Amino acid sequence: MRTGSGLVGTIDTTVDAAQPHPVHFPRWRRVLGDTSLQVFVAAAVAAVFGTVAPHAAAALQPLATVFVALIQMVVAPIVFLVLVTGIVAAGGMRAVGRIAVRALLYFEIVGTVAMLLGIAVADLLRPGAGVPPPAHASDQLSAYLPTAARTTSFGSFLSATVPNSAVGAFTTGNVVQVLIVAIVFAIALLRLPATVVDPIMRGATALSAVLFRMVRLIMLLAPIGAFGAVAATVGRYGPETLTALVKLVAVAVLALLVFVTVVLGMVARAAGVSLLRLVHRLRRELLVVFGTAASESVLPQLMQRLEEVGCRRSVIGLVVPAGFSFNLDGVAVVVPICVLFIGQVYGVPLTAGHQLTLLLIFLVLSKGTAGVSGSAFVTLANTVAATAVVPVAGLALVLSVDRFLSMARAATNVLGNAVATVVVARWEPGGLDRDLAARTIGASRAKTAVAQRESL
Repeated sequence: MRTGSGLVGTIDTTVDAAQPHPVHFPRWRRVLGDTSLQVFVAAAVAAVFGTVAPHAAAALQPLATVFVALIQMVVAPIVFLVLVTGIVAAGGMRAVGRIAVRALLYFEIVGTVAMLLGIAVADLLRPGAGVPPPAHASDQLSAYLPTAARTTSFGSFLSATVPNSAVGAFTTGNVVQVLIVAIVFAIALLRLPATVVDPIMRGATALSAVLFRMVRLIMLLAPIGAFGAVAATVGRYGPETLTALVKLVAVAVLALLVFVTVVLGMVARAAGVSLLRLVHRLRRELLVVFGTAASESVLPQLMQRLEEVGCRRSVIGLVVPAGFSFNLDGVAVVVPICVLFIGQVYGVPLTAGHQLTLLLIFLVLSKGTAGVSGSAFVTLANTVAATAVVPVAGLALVLSVDRFLSMARAATNVLGNAVATVVVARWEPGGLDRDLAARTIGASRAKTAVAQRESL
């Protein structure tokens, strides 16, 4: 392992300035200063404001847009730095390849289970029963269907993974392209002498500290972003829209709760981790995601939180960014529910054969929309078009409540990727600081069977 001067390790986001007399604030000030509480209160107030003043509330969407853009501004460099320093710390591509294979295996297995759960819940509860078909398709569909037509092939996804330039990867917002650049850069570093690598790693570590401090400053605006997002959603669509399709939203949220508590709960338990304690550690990030309905708004903070609970950077840097493209558990649960919902609205029966085809189509097309703006709805549009069974016009019904669905969907995506990272770290020899994980998320200190075999 090439660690040089030993500076390739955890991200140091502390301030060096001496504080000989720490300031102890009263408990009430600490509670009011909790970002998670501020976001929750902001979202609640925004829902009321959107109901009583819908026109004014609908104009507040830029508050959320600016907040998400500020976070996205630092996502690409943070992903690059964390992955590069993690690969160099791991000492070679063999460990990286092993982590990647395990992560992809986990993604496919859990994603398939999530989809099967969505199909089962939609078949059992039939959210589309009794809902009248839309008289006409929503004009907003025109913003998604052309994108869906361009992303229906897996080949188009593969061709989009390699950037036209190294700099371009940081400007397109495609995390997969940043991963490619980071891996190639790290491979090149591993083939250089330590005298060259050490200064670069010191600079990367220092730059990581600066970027994470930027994230902490941006997060002070999280309540404002959540207020704008929720107010604009309620003001634009109104509570009556949600009331008309409340069964679809309720069934989707119920399925997501079952997935989190049962599936992720069992996975976490099998890995010797407390899901409740992990959720508690991520409460701020989950509330921000729920308020903004944007998973990317907490990607940097999620990486930092996972390191704080004991996951190694070599695992975090690869699993988390890849998971935001390939491990969208919330999408995997909700998309089949929406497809079956449309079929039920129009009275189109979907047989077991149709549902198996739906599963296979989703497993391919969900990768084809990685990095695409509005990728969840694009994936739904792709799937509906590819199945050629349910009417495309039914997408208008789903689009009218998609903002409400995306809030729970995005939070599930983030939690699913957190669990995936912890599981892969636990699976990887040396991938998890077991003592730190035991203190923070209740992880057992015993090695898994796979880790025991590979450490011999």
